[in-house]
Amino acid sequence: MCWKLWIFLAFAVVLSSSFTPAEAGADNSVPIGPAAPELGESAPLSEERQGRVVSPQELDLASLFTSGAYTYFPLPAFGYSRNESYYVGSLVPILKANKKGEIDDIFAPQYLYNQYVGNSLTMNYYGYRSDTVQYRAIVNYAERVQKNFDFSYKDLGAGGGRYILGGQVNFFKNPFARFFGLGNGSRLDAETDYTARETNLNAYIGLNLSPDFSVIVTGRYRDVRVENGIIPSLPQTNVAFSGSPGLEGAQMTGGKLSFLFDTRDSQLTPTKGAYALFSTEMVSNVQHNDPNRWVRFVLDARRLFQHDGDEKIFLARFMVDGIVRTDNTRGRDIPFYERPTLGGETTLRAFGLNRYINDQLWLLNLEERVRVKSVTIMDHKLEFEVAPNLDLGRVYNLAREPFTLNQTQINPGVGLRVMARPHVVGRLDISYGRDGSNAFVGVDYPF
Repeated sequence: MCWKLWIFLAFAVVLSSSFTPAEAGADNSVPIGPAAPELGESAPLSEERQGRVVSPQELDLASLFTSGAYTYFPLPAFGYSRNESYYVGSLVPILKANKKGEIDDIFAPQYLYNQYVGNSLTMNYYGYRSDTVQYRAIVNYAERVQKNFDFSYKDLGAGGGRYILGGQVNFFKNPFARFFGLGNGSRLDAETDYTARETNLNAYIGLNLSPDFSVIVTGRYRDVRVENGIIPSLPQTNVAFSGSPGLEGAQMTGGKLSFLFDTRDSQLTPTKGAYALFSTEMVSNVQHNDPNRWVRFVLDARRLFQHDGDEKIFLARFMVDGIVRTDNTRGRDIPFYERPTLGGETTLRAFGLNRYINDQLWLLNLEERVRVKSVTIMDHKLEFEVAPNLDLGRVYNLAREPFTLNQTQINPGVGLRVMARPHVVGRLDISYGRDGSNAFVGVDYPF
């Protein structure tokens, strides 16, 4: 959602101010002091800030934008995305730090106006209790159609590190959903619009068999309705693709077994190590009386290589994803929104979400993360990264076509990251592909 852009802009605006940069190699993360004094009074310096020159501007801004453990930035909000057009409004990101100066909580109340959905209000919350415990709550309500209620929690080290626990409750209406048809050859001029109305319930529990290896069991329920879109210049999906499976809606239940191998040094801001997840899931569409079942397999493998000291990190990621129909399908096909997809901020970044859909896919992401600057702002240590990258991938229906590398989608791009270690990453990724250029803004690394 676009709110992530405003948080990224908050970091960028603050960094553009003339604060005193952190000394090279120095650790300037310090506890936030008591509530800021009134304007015009002298603010007490933390111990680590004593002994260095502090500009009057820094003291005034610190008084204006901090209150106790909270730092906030009132900002105008504006943005653009290919699917959703222009937004304009205002945002107040509020950052709450712990005694170590690390950001534990992000609150972001926001108002936006969009020509299609009208006025909208959003409250966003992200909580980081440790590297393994995270909370998220997003409540969005627009004047026309668009809604989003999303609540999630995960703890990768519950019970003293023995267990993995997590869950999500989500309901949304997205009037900007797109469908181009199935297959790697789907054309840009076949673009259609629909409103995706979904309810999602997910819960998982896992066992950490060793510090690096875990087994996880996941249960999920997904209810999907395909309704009319709101973009007047695009055809309706249910008209242009009237015979596509899933247009009548679907209710999926799934049970998944996953095996995870993870040696990374951090869950949120890793710099080295390996990650490999293999999962298999049995899914049933229970909306129909007759059986409609399939099995899905996913392998997601990543490796981070640190070089040039700790200034650069090279990341390689390879993923394969596929579905297998069971003998009990009996003529009903798998809904298009339940199949493997490419496109979006975590796969092929030059394309919008779900640009390519089919029964199987492979994906390769290559990224070089280069730290270019570190600064300390109001006792928050922030780091800048530049990340040139390359995404490659293709979807298939191997039952109807042979495996080939022809028409592989190739997306070169570059990313800009702002980090408040050890928990928070704000990112901007710009990529180019067959449909032209595209940009994504988000929180956390894409992979």
